[in-house]
Amino acid sequence: MLLHPKQQQVVRHPARFKVIRAGRKGGKTAMEVESICYKAMTKAENLNLSKTTFPSGRKVLYIAPTQIQASNIVWEALKNRLAGIGKANEQLHQMKVKNEDGTTSTIYVGGWENRENYRGLTDVVHITFDETDSLRDFFLSWLQIFRPMFLDTSGGAHFVGTPNKTNPNMKRLEKDFEYKGEQFASFHFTSKDNPFLDPLELTAMEVEYRDDRQAYQQEILAEYVENEGALFKFSALVDVFTNTIVKTPSKYLIVDVADDGTDKTKFSFWEGLEEYRRETFSRLNTEGIIEKIREYAAQEQIPYSHIAVDAIGVGAGVASSSLLDGIIGYKSSYSPIKTDQDIVRVPGMSYLPKSPVLTSDYANLRSQCVFILADHINNHKMSSKVMGEDRERIIEELSYYQDISKGDTKRLATKKGTVKEALGRSPDDSDTWVMRMYFTIRESMTPGQSPERQNLMSKQMTQFARNRANAGSSR
Repeated sequence: MLLHPKQQQVVRHPARFKVIRAGRKGGKTAMEVESICYKAMTKAENLNLSKTTFPSGRKVLYIAPTQIQASNIVWEALKNRLAGIGKANEQLHQMKVKNEDGTTSTIYVGGWENRENYRGLTDVVHITFDETDSLRDFFLSWLQIFRPMFLDTSGGAHFVGTPNKTNPNMKRLEKDFEYKGEQFASFHFTSKDNPFLDPLELTAMEVEYRDDRQAYQQEILAEYVENEGALFKFSALVDVFTNTIVKTPSKYLIVDVADDGTDKTKFSFWEGLEEYRRETFSRLNTEGIIEKIREYAAQEQIPYSHIAVDAIGVGAGVASSSLLDGIIGYKSSYSPIKTDQDIVRVPGMSYLPKSPVLTSDYANLRSQCVFILADHINNHKMSSKVMGEDRERIIEELSYYQDISKGDTKRLATKKGTVKEALGRSPDDSDTWVMRMYFTIRESMTPGQSPERQNLMSKQMTQFARNRANAGSSR
């Protein structure tokens, strides 16, 4: 295959893991067909692997968002490329080819919806993920199913596609790759970089997309376009796990009891606005949750007044237990909390510096907490030491929240049920972050937080000190 300059940069780079972000018809799929064939057929010693013999046969995978897309995008192209060379299994979408080591390699072409079928596969030397931004639950599946495949081969992967602002997996990967060293690399080229496309057609498309510049930037220039409706900035979400903040000594425990108690219960530990620990338990009943809360409160020296439990279903019994007097029973449907801060200004109004505080209301406590959480994350006021699957779930869950406020000045965030439907699971991991904001909001309603109250308390403390001094001198 004759590669254009941008494709050559990708092919020649020695990195094991590559993000390849390209515009439509930029040549990414054709390049991947060639790459897949090369990985399957060349000598193993040319691939910089940890071994050169494969007991179950060398394997190369191509994964598209659906099986139908995999068939339409690559399978036909692969059959044409290997006509008379490979042996195709139409039912399984597998291609067997002889390699230069004298053995047989197998190319698997499949859909993301069938990803569980690949779990435990051995002797995998390469995986191509196409249209990566269309793969749901990508990072969790990457960590749980695909990344472990390379433990016995030291193989690599390509993450290919055109950006999608609603599910920016490639943007996340590129950001991660910046800190991971020479084995990780990112590449970007546009539709215009493909010299085999008709320049007149490219010019015509630029004119046609004049009224939808964002679509042109995303589809042709392969640029990342911000999802304007999203409450959380994606880059800021990722940064939470590397942020350094000034912590307060106050500790908090947030407990999310999932559904009816048969799912997982999350215990989230906070020092100020830094989550420093997280524990997850399956199928804990009411008594078990109560016992864990008491145990953790004693271990971590967390006052009951700094513990919040989602008081729905099993959580209601936990929050009302006489053994946990003083903890907070959190309910999303509660009315929003009135604070002494101008949190939300009424849209379309102008204000003088000394104008009275005018605020629009929130639809409910959950929406208030989500908006405050978005403000804290977007302005790098929070941090978390959570890693692995919990980290991936939190980022993915919060990415779905949008401002869906209507025209009645009531601020409303995406409902939990909507997020649950989009994810295919309950957003339990991020719920603990949403609930943590209750205590932040409560601080704003405490009289001791207002300047007037602080001045009064300062004067009182000064007077108390003076009284003690006078009492001592009179003895």
